[in-house]
Amino acid sequence: MLSKSLKKDSLNVYDVIFQGVAGSAPAGAAVATLTGSAAFALGSLPLSAVVAFIVVFINAVIINRISKHVAGAGGYYAYSREGLGNTVGIFTGWMYILYQLMSLAFIGLSIAIFLPDLLFEIFGIAIPSYSWVLLLVLVLAFGYFVSFSGVKNSVRYAMIMATLEVIVVTVISLIIILSKPSVNTATVFTPAYAPNGFTGVMLGVLFMYTAFSGFGTATPLGRETKNANKVIGNGVIASVIILGLFFTLASYAFTVGWGPSNMLSYSKELVPGVVLTDNYIGIIGAIIITVFFVNSLFTDSVVFTNSLSRVIYSMSRDNVLPGILSNTHSKRQTPHMAAGLIVIIAFIIGVVSVLRLGGFNAFLYTGIASTMGALIVHILANASLPVIVRKFRAKMNFLLDLILPAVSILILAFVFYGGFISINYSIIVASYTFVAWLIAGIIYSILGRKILHHERIL
Repeated sequence: MLSKSLKKDSLNVYDVIFQGVAGSAPAGAAVATLTGSAAFALGSLPLSAVVAFIVVFINAVIINRISKHVAGAGGYYAYSREGLGNTVGIFTGWMYILYQLMSLAFIGLSIAIFLPDLLFEIFGIAIPSYSWVLLLVLVLAFGYFVSFSGVKNSVRYAMIMATLEVIVVTVISLIIILSKPSVNTATVFTPAYAPNGFTGVMLGVLFMYTAFSGFGTATPLGRETKNANKVIGNGVIASVIILGLFFTLASYAFTVGWGPSNMLSYSKELVPGVVLTDNYIGIIGAIIITVFFVNSLFTDSVVFTNSLSRVIYSMSRDNVLPGILSNTHSKRQTPHMAAGLIVIIAFIIGVVSVLRLGGFNAFLYTGIASTMGALIVHILANASLPVIVRKFRAKMNFLLDLILPAVSILILAFVFYGGFISINYSIIVASYTFVAWLIAGIIYSILGRKILHHERIL
Protein backbone atom coordinates (compact mmCIF):
# COMPACT_ATOMS: atom_id res chain seq x y z
CA MET A 1 0.00 0.00 0.00
CA LEU A 2 1.30 3.44 -0.93
CA SER A 3 1.67 6.01 1.83
CA LYS A 4 2.27 9.76 1.71
CA SER A 5 2.81 10.47 5.39
CA LEU A 6 5.83 10.80 7.67
CA LYS A 7 5.85 9.59 11.26
CA LYS A 8 4.73 12.52 13.38
CA ASP A 9 6.00 13.36 16.87
CA SER A 10 8.84 10.81 16.70
CA LEU A 11 11.70 13.12 17.67
CA ASN A 12 12.63 15.35 20.59
CA VAL A 13 15.01 18.24 21.06
CA TYR A 14 18.05 15.98 21.68
CA ASP A 15 17.43 14.20 18.38
CA VAL A 16 17.29 17.56 16.60
CA ILE A 17 20.45 18.82 18.28
CA PHE A 18 22.55 15.84 17.30
CA GLN A 19 21.13 15.60 13.79
CA GLY A 20 22.73 19.04 13.31
CA VAL A 21 25.95 18.06 15.09
CA ALA A 22 26.27 14.82 13.12
CA GLY A 23 25.51 16.71 9.90
CA SER A 24 28.79 18.58 10.30
CA ALA A 25 30.76 15.32 10.65
CA PRO A 26 32.70 16.61 13.68
CA ALA A 27 35.46 13.98 13.69
CA GLY A 28 35.86 14.04 9.91
CA ALA A 29 35.97 17.84 9.81
CA ALA A 30 38.35 18.19 12.75
CA VAL A 31 40.75 15.53 11.51
CA ALA A 32 40.81 16.41 7.81
CA THR A 33 38.55 19.23 6.55
CA LEU A 34 40.22 21.95 8.59
CA THR A 35 43.23 21.70 6.27
CA GLY A 36 41.40 23.89 3.74
CA SER A 37 40.99 26.63 6.32
CA ALA A 38 44.55 26.16 7.59
CA ALA A 39 45.92 26.73 4.08
CA PHE A 40 44.77 30.36 4.29
CA ALA A 41 44.75 31.16 8.02
CA LEU A 42 47.83 29.06 8.91
CA GLY A 43 48.65 29.56 12.59
CA SER A 44 45.60 31.82 13.01
CA LEU A 45 43.29 28.86 12.31
CA PRO A 46 41.65 29.12 15.77
CA LEU A 47 40.68 32.74 15.04
CA SER A 48 39.02 31.61 11.79
CA ALA A 49 37.12 29.03 13.83
CA VAL A 50 35.86 31.70 16.23
CA VAL A 51 34.78 34.05 13.41
CA ALA A 52 33.04 31.19 11.58
CA PHE A 53 31.31 30.28 14.84
CA ILE A 54 29.92 33.81 15.09
CA VAL A 55 28.73 33.79 11.45
CA VAL A 56 27.02 30.42 11.83
CA PHE A 57 25.48 31.41 15.17
CA ILE A 58 23.86 34.42 13.49
CA ASN A 59 22.33 32.03 10.96
CA ALA A 60 21.12 29.77 13.76
CA VAL A 61 19.36 32.68 15.47
CA ILE A 62 17.61 33.50 12.19
CA ILE A 63 16.50 29.88 11.77
CA ASN A 64 15.22 29.96 15.34
CA ARG A 65 13.14 33.04 14.55
CA ILE A 66 11.75 31.57 11.32
CA SER A 67 10.93 28.13 12.72
CA LYS A 68 8.66 29.68 15.35
CA HIS A 69 6.26 30.26 12.46
CA VAL A 70 7.30 27.70 9.82
CA ALA A 71 8.41 24.15 10.66
CA GLY A 72 7.97 21.05 8.53
CA ALA A 73 9.59 18.68 6.06
CA GLY A 74 10.43 21.46 3.61
CA GLY A 75 13.19 23.06 5.65
CA TYR A 76 14.80 25.99 3.81
CA TYR A 77 12.49 25.43 0.83
CA ALA A 78 9.46 26.03 3.05
CA TYR A 79 11.11 29.04 4.73
CA SER A 80 11.74 30.85 1.44
CA ARG A 81 8.40 29.82 -0.06
CA GLU A 82 6.51 31.13 2.95
CA GLY A 83 8.49 34.37 3.13
CA LEU A 84 9.42 35.25 -0.45
CA GLY A 85 6.76 33.46 -2.47
CA ASN A 86 6.42 30.37 -4.61
CA THR A 87 9.01 31.26 -7.23
CA VAL A 88 11.82 31.98 -4.75
CA GLY A 89 10.75 29.03 -2.61
CA ILE A 90 10.99 26.60 -5.50
CA PHE A 91 14.32 28.11 -6.55
CA THR A 92 15.63 27.68 -2.99
CA GLY A 93 14.51 24.05 -3.00
CA TRP A 94 16.26 23.53 -6.34
CA MET A 95 19.52 25.01 -5.03
CA TYR A 96 19.15 22.95 -1.84
CA ILE A 97 19.07 19.82 -4.01
CA LEU A 98 22.39 20.85 -5.61
CA TYR A 99 23.91 21.58 -2.20
CA GLN A 100 22.88 18.26 -0.70
CA LEU A 101 23.55 16.05 -3.74
CA MET A 102 27.06 17.47 -4.02
CA SER A 103 27.47 17.04 -0.26
CA LEU A 104 26.54 13.37 -0.47
CA ALA A 105 29.00 12.85 -3.32
CA PHE A 106 31.63 14.77 -1.35
CA ILE A 107 31.02 12.63 1.74
CA GLY A 108 31.35 9.44 -0.29
CA LEU A 109 34.51 10.63 -2.01
CA SER A 110 36.01 11.71 1.34
CA ILE A 111 36.24 8.01 2.18
CA ALA A 112 36.59 6.56 -1.33
CA ILE A 113 39.55 8.79 -2.26
CA PHE A 114 41.32 9.34 1.05
CA LEU A 115 40.87 6.10 2.99
CA PRO A 116 43.09 3.96 0.70
CA ASP A 117 45.91 6.54 0.88
CA LEU A 118 45.43 6.94 4.63
CA LEU A 119 45.64 3.20 5.24
CA PHE A 120 48.83 2.97 3.20
CA GLU A 121 50.62 6.09 4.50
CA ILE A 122 49.83 5.66 8.20
CA PHE A 123 49.40 1.90 8.61
CA GLY A 124 51.17 0.46 5.54
CA ILE A 125 48.01 -1.33 4.36
CA ALA A 126 47.54 -1.48 0.56
CA ILE A 127 44.12 -2.11 -0.99
CA PRO A 128 43.25 -2.51 -4.71
CA SER A 129 43.11 0.63 -6.88
CA TYR A 130 39.47 -0.03 -7.86
CA SER A 131 38.38 -0.03 -4.21
CA TRP A 132 37.27 3.62 -4.44
CA VAL A 133 34.16 2.56 -6.39
CA LEU A 134 33.27 -0.07 -3.80
CA LEU A 135 33.85 2.38 -0.95
CA LEU A 136 31.65 4.99 -2.64
CA VAL A 137 28.85 2.44 -3.02
CA LEU A 138 29.28 1.32 0.59
CA VAL A 139 29.06 4.84 2.08
CA LEU A 140 26.01 5.89 0.06
CA ALA A 141 24.20 2.56 0.48
CA PHE A 142 24.81 2.69 4.23
CA GLY A 143 23.25 6.15 4.38
CA TYR A 144 20.22 4.96 2.44
CA PHE A 145 19.48 1.84 4.47
CA VAL A 146 19.89 3.48 7.87
CA SER A 147 17.70 6.39 6.72
CA PHE A 148 15.16 3.91 5.32
CA SER A 149 14.98 2.05 8.64
CA GLY A 150 12.93 4.85 10.20
CA VAL A 151 13.45 8.42 11.30
CA LYS A 152 13.81 7.54 14.95
CA ASN A 153 16.35 4.79 14.25
CA SER A 154 18.44 6.90 11.89
CA VAL A 155 18.45 10.05 14.03
CA ARG A 156 19.21 8.12 17.23
CA TYR A 157 22.07 6.41 15.43
CA ALA A 158 23.40 9.81 14.37
CA MET A 159 23.01 11.10 17.93
CA ILE A 160 25.02 8.26 19.44
CA MET A 161 27.77 8.40 16.83
CA ALA A 162 28.09 12.20 16.93
CA THR A 163 28.31 12.14 20.73
CA LEU A 164 31.12 9.60 20.62
CA GLU A 165 32.96 11.58 17.93
CA VAL A 166 32.83 14.79 19.94
CA ILE A 167 34.01 13.02 23.10
CA VAL A 168 36.92 11.22 21.39
CA VAL A 169 38.24 14.29 19.53
CA THR A 170 37.79 16.46 22.63
CA VAL A 171 39.83 14.02 24.74
CA ILE A 172 42.58 13.90 22.10
CA SER A 173 42.59 17.71 21.91
CA LEU A 174 42.93 18.01 25.68
CA ILE A 175 45.77 15.47 25.73
CA ILE A 176 47.63 17.54 23.13
CA ILE A 177 47.06 20.78 25.05
CA LEU A 178 47.94 19.39 28.48
CA SER A 179 50.83 17.10 27.58
CA LYS A 180 53.06 20.00 26.53
CA PRO A 181 51.95 23.17 28.36
CA SER A 182 54.76 25.15 26.73
CA VAL A 183 53.05 24.99 23.31
CA ASN A 184 49.99 26.90 24.48
CA THR A 185 49.64 30.49 23.27
CA ALA A 186 46.85 33.01 22.84
CA THR A 187 48.46 34.56 19.75
CA VAL A 188 46.72 31.96 17.55
CA PHE A 189 43.50 33.87 18.27
CA THR A 190 44.97 36.92 16.52
CA PRO A 191 45.80 37.47 12.80
CA ALA A 192 49.52 37.32 13.66
CA TYR A 193 50.19 34.07 11.79
CA ALA A 194 47.84 34.60 8.83
CA PRO A 195 49.22 35.77 5.47
CA ASN A 196 47.89 39.27 4.74
CA GLY A 197 46.55 39.52 8.27
CA PHE A 198 42.79 39.49 8.65
CA THR A 199 42.27 38.79 4.93
CA GLY A 200 43.91 35.41 5.43
CA VAL A 201 41.72 34.82 8.46
CA MET A 202 38.53 35.54 6.46
CA LEU A 203 39.60 33.23 3.65
CA GLY A 204 40.07 30.63 6.37
CA VAL A 205 36.50 31.35 7.46
CA LEU A 206 35.30 30.45 3.95
CA PHE A 207 36.58 26.90 4.33
CA MET A 208 35.77 26.71 8.04
CA TYR A 209 32.16 27.40 7.08
CA THR A 210 32.09 24.07 5.23
CA ALA A 211 32.91 22.34 8.51
CA PHE A 212 29.81 23.88 10.10
CA SER A 213 27.57 23.59 7.03
CA GLY A 214 25.58 20.57 8.21
CA PHE A 215 24.15 22.45 11.20
CA GLY A 216 20.86 23.11 9.36
CA THR A 217 20.19 19.49 8.39
CA ALA A 218 17.68 19.26 11.25
CA THR A 219 15.33 21.82 9.66
CA PRO A 220 13.52 19.26 7.42
CA LEU A 221 12.62 17.14 10.46
CA GLY A 222 9.85 19.52 11.56
CA ARG A 223 7.01 17.25 10.51
CA GLU A 224 8.39 14.40 12.62
CA THR A 225 9.39 16.44 15.70
CA LYS A 226 7.24 17.09 18.77
CA ASN A 227 6.44 20.78 19.26
CA ALA A 228 8.46 21.51 16.13
CA ASN A 229 7.95 25.28 16.09
CA LYS A 230 9.88 25.52 19.33
CA VAL A 231 12.15 22.49 19.20
CA ILE A 232 13.66 22.90 15.70
CA GLY A 233 14.95 26.43 16.34
CA ASN A 234 16.24 25.68 19.83
CA GLY A 235 17.87 22.49 18.59
CA VAL A 236 19.68 24.30 15.78
CA ILE A 237 21.05 26.92 18.19
CA ALA A 238 22.25 24.20 20.58
CA SER A 239 23.88 22.33 17.67
CA VAL A 240 25.80 25.43 16.62
CA ILE A 241 26.99 26.13 20.16
CA ILE A 242 28.28 22.57 20.53
CA LEU A 243 29.95 22.69 17.11
CA GLY A 244 31.42 26.14 17.73
CA LEU A 245 33.03 25.15 21.02
CA PHE A 246 34.17 21.83 19.53
CA PHE A 247 35.80 23.30 16.40
CA THR A 248 37.42 26.11 18.39
CA LEU A 249 38.97 23.60 20.81
CA ALA A 250 40.06 21.18 18.05
CA SER A 251 41.54 23.91 15.85
CA TYR A 252 43.41 25.36 18.82
CA ALA A 253 44.78 21.98 19.95
CA PHE A 254 45.83 20.92 16.46
CA THR A 255 47.43 24.31 15.75
CA VAL A 256 49.52 24.53 18.92
CA GLY A 257 50.26 20.81 18.74
CA TRP A 258 51.57 21.09 15.19
CA GLY A 259 53.18 24.48 15.79
CA PRO A 260 51.61 27.81 14.69
CA SER A 261 54.63 28.63 12.51
CA ASN A 262 54.50 25.23 10.77
CA MET A 263 50.85 25.20 9.68
CA LEU A 264 51.66 25.34 5.98
CA SER A 265 52.91 21.75 6.23
CA TYR A 266 49.78 20.89 8.25
CA SER A 267 47.56 22.11 5.41
CA LYS A 268 49.41 19.87 2.94
CA GLU A 269 48.97 16.68 4.95
CA LEU A 270 46.35 14.18 3.81
CA VAL A 271 44.76 13.69 7.23
CA PRO A 272 46.86 15.76 9.68
CA GLY A 273 44.69 14.95 12.67
CA VAL A 274 45.71 11.30 12.44
CA VAL A 275 49.39 12.21 12.10
CA LEU A 276 49.18 14.51 15.12
CA THR A 277 47.37 11.90 17.21
CA ASP A 278 50.02 9.33 16.30
CA ASN A 279 52.77 11.75 17.39
CA TYR A 280 51.18 12.61 20.74
CA ILE A 281 49.41 9.38 21.72
CA GLY A 282 50.83 6.62 19.52
CA ILE A 283 49.52 4.06 17.09
CA ILE A 284 46.54 3.10 19.28
CA GLY A 285 45.37 6.72 19.26
CA ALA A 286 45.90 6.89 15.49
CA ILE A 287 43.76 3.78 14.98
CA ILE A 288 41.00 5.13 17.21
CA ILE A 289 40.85 8.52 15.47
CA THR A 290 40.93 6.82 12.04
CA VAL A 291 37.95 4.66 13.00
CA PHE A 292 36.00 7.73 14.12
CA PHE A 293 37.07 9.67 11.04
CA VAL A 294 35.56 6.95 8.83
CA ASN A 295 32.52 6.53 11.07
CA SER A 296 31.92 10.29 11.00
CA LEU A 297 31.49 10.27 7.24
CA PHE A 298 29.26 7.19 7.26
CA THR A 299 27.05 8.97 9.80
CA ASP A 300 27.09 12.11 7.68
CA SER A 301 25.75 10.09 4.76
CA VAL A 302 22.77 9.09 6.91
CA VAL A 303 22.09 12.68 7.98
CA PHE A 304 22.21 14.17 4.48
CA THR A 305 20.04 11.37 3.08
CA ASN A 306 17.52 12.12 5.82
CA SER A 307 17.44 15.86 5.17
CA LEU A 308 17.39 15.93 1.36
CA SER A 309 14.84 13.14 1.02
CA ARG A 310 12.41 15.10 3.17
CA VAL A 311 12.82 18.33 1.23
CA ILE A 312 12.22 16.43 -2.03
CA TYR A 313 9.24 14.72 -0.37
CA SER A 314 7.83 18.14 0.55
CA MET A 315 8.39 19.56 -2.94
CA SER A 316 6.71 16.47 -4.43
CA ARG A 317 3.73 16.93 -2.11
CA ASP A 318 3.49 20.46 -3.48
CA ASN A 319 3.40 19.07 -7.04
CA VAL A 320 6.62 20.74 -8.19
CA LEU A 321 8.46 17.41 -8.37
CA PRO A 322 7.09 14.05 -9.60
CA GLY A 323 4.42 12.66 -7.28
CA ILE A 324 6.19 9.32 -6.84
CA LEU A 325 8.88 11.09 -4.79
CA SER A 326 6.39 11.81 -1.99
CA ASN A 327 5.64 8.11 -1.53
CA THR A 328 6.67 6.81 1.89
CA HIS A 329 7.16 3.25 3.07
CA SER A 330 3.92 1.91 4.54
CA LYS A 331 5.68 0.55 7.64
CA ARG A 332 8.77 2.71 8.10
CA GLN A 333 7.06 5.94 7.03
CA THR A 334 10.26 7.20 5.43
CA PRO A 335 10.49 8.85 1.97
CA HIS A 336 12.33 5.87 0.51
CA MET A 337 11.66 6.73 -3.13
CA ALA A 338 13.24 10.16 -2.78
CA ALA A 339 16.13 8.72 -0.75
CA GLY A 340 16.82 6.03 -3.34
CA LEU A 341 16.89 8.55 -6.18
CA ILE A 342 19.31 10.95 -4.47
CA VAL A 343 21.71 8.13 -3.53
CA ILE A 344 21.80 6.94 -7.15
CA ILE A 345 22.41 10.49 -8.44
CA ALA A 346 25.10 11.14 -5.83
CA PHE A 347 26.85 7.93 -6.88
CA ILE A 348 26.75 8.98 -10.55
CA ILE A 349 28.14 12.41 -9.67
CA GLY A 350 30.95 10.79 -7.69
CA VAL A 351 31.92 8.30 -10.39
CA VAL A 352 31.73 10.74 -13.31
CA SER A 353 33.68 13.44 -11.45
CA VAL A 354 36.47 11.00 -10.56
CA LEU A 355 36.71 9.67 -14.10
CA ARG A 356 36.72 13.17 -15.61
CA LEU A 357 38.71 15.12 -13.03
CA GLY A 358 40.71 12.59 -11.07
CA GLY A 359 40.22 11.60 -7.43
CA PHE A 360 41.44 14.66 -5.54
CA ASN A 361 40.00 17.18 -8.02
CA ALA A 362 36.65 15.36 -7.86
CA PHE A 363 36.76 15.71 -4.08
CA LEU A 364 37.43 19.45 -4.39
CA TYR A 365 34.84 19.90 -7.15
CA THR A 366 31.98 18.35 -5.18
CA GLY A 367 32.97 20.24 -2.00
CA ILE A 368 33.13 23.62 -3.75
CA ALA A 369 29.85 23.12 -5.66
CA SER A 370 28.19 22.03 -2.42
CA THR A 371 29.38 25.15 -0.57
CA MET A 372 28.18 27.45 -3.37
CA GLY A 373 24.73 25.91 -3.21
CA ALA A 374 24.63 26.07 0.59
CA LEU A 375 25.52 29.77 0.67
CA ILE A 376 22.76 30.70 -1.80
CA VAL A 377 20.22 28.65 0.16
CA HIS A 378 21.16 30.32 3.45
CA ILE A 379 21.08 33.81 1.90
CA LEU A 380 17.56 33.30 0.52
CA ALA A 381 16.27 31.69 3.71
CA ASN A 382 17.68 34.51 5.84
CA ALA A 383 16.07 37.11 3.57
CA SER A 384 12.68 35.52 4.24
CA LEU A 385 12.71 36.24 7.99
CA PRO A 386 11.32 39.82 8.08
CA VAL A 387 8.57 38.92 5.60
CA ILE A 388 7.56 35.85 7.61
CA VAL A 389 7.42 37.86 10.85
CA ARG A 390 5.20 40.44 9.17
CA LYS A 391 3.05 37.80 7.47
CA PHE A 392 2.31 36.03 10.76
CA ARG A 393 1.71 39.39 12.42
CA ALA A 394 4.30 38.78 15.08
CA LYS A 395 6.04 41.62 16.87
CA MET A 396 8.93 42.83 14.75
CA ASN A 397 12.30 43.00 16.51
CA PHE A 398 14.38 45.57 14.61
CA LEU A 399 17.71 44.01 15.61
CA LEU A 400 16.87 40.31 15.24
CA ASP A 401 14.42 40.45 12.34
CA LEU A 402 15.94 43.18 10.16
CA ILE A 403 19.54 44.02 11.08
CA LEU A 404 20.68 40.45 11.76
CA PRO A 405 19.46 39.01 8.43
CA ALA A 406 21.02 41.95 6.55
CA VAL A 407 24.37 41.46 8.29
CA SER A 408 24.23 37.72 7.70
CA ILE A 409 23.48 38.14 3.99
CA LEU A 410 26.40 40.55 3.57
CA ILE A 411 28.77 38.14 5.33
CA LEU A 412 27.56 35.13 3.35
CA ALA A 413 27.87 37.12 0.11
CA PHE A 414 31.48 37.92 1.02
CA VAL A 415 32.16 34.28 1.80
CA PHE A 416 30.59 33.33 -1.55
CA TYR A 417 32.79 35.86 -3.34
CA GLY A 418 35.81 34.57 -1.46
CA GLY A 419 35.34 31.20 -3.12
CA PHE A 420 36.45 32.71 -6.41
CA ILE A 421 39.58 34.43 -5.12
CA SER A 422 41.73 31.31 -5.40
CA ILE A 423 41.05 30.06 -8.94
CA ASN A 424 41.95 26.53 -9.95
CA TYR A 425 40.53 23.91 -12.28
CA SER A 426 38.17 22.43 -9.68
CA ILE A 427 36.72 25.86 -8.87
CA ILE A 428 36.19 26.62 -12.57
CA VAL A 429 34.34 23.34 -13.21
CA ALA A 430 32.31 23.74 -10.00
CA SER A 431 31.43 27.30 -11.04
CA TYR A 432 30.19 26.13 -14.44
CA THR A 433 28.09 23.45 -12.76
CA PHE A 434 26.70 25.96 -10.28
CA VAL A 435 25.78 28.49 -12.99
CA ALA A 436 24.17 25.84 -15.19
CA TRP A 437 22.14 24.53 -12.24
CA LEU A 438 21.21 28.09 -11.24
CA ILE A 439 19.93 28.96 -14.73
CA ALA A 440 17.96 25.71 -14.90
CA GLY A 441 16.60 26.53 -11.44
CA ILE A 442 15.35 29.94 -12.53
CA ILE A 443 13.45 28.37 -15.44
CA TYR A 444 12.19 25.54 -13.26
CA SER A 445 10.96 27.86 -10.49
CA ILE A 446 9.11 30.15 -12.93
CA LEU A 447 7.32 27.17 -14.45
CA GLY A 448 6.83 25.45 -11.09
CA ARG A 449 5.04 28.35 -9.44
CA LYS A 450 2.14 27.89 -11.84
CA ILE A 451 1.45 24.37 -10.60
CA LEU A 452 2.26 24.81 -6.90
CA HIS A 453 -1.09 24.18 -5.24
CA HIS A 454 -2.54 26.71 -2.85
CA GLU A 455 -2.65 24.37 0.14
CA ARG A 456 0.64 24.84 1.99
CA ILE A 457 1.77 21.40 3.13
CA LEU A 458 4.86 21.76 5.26
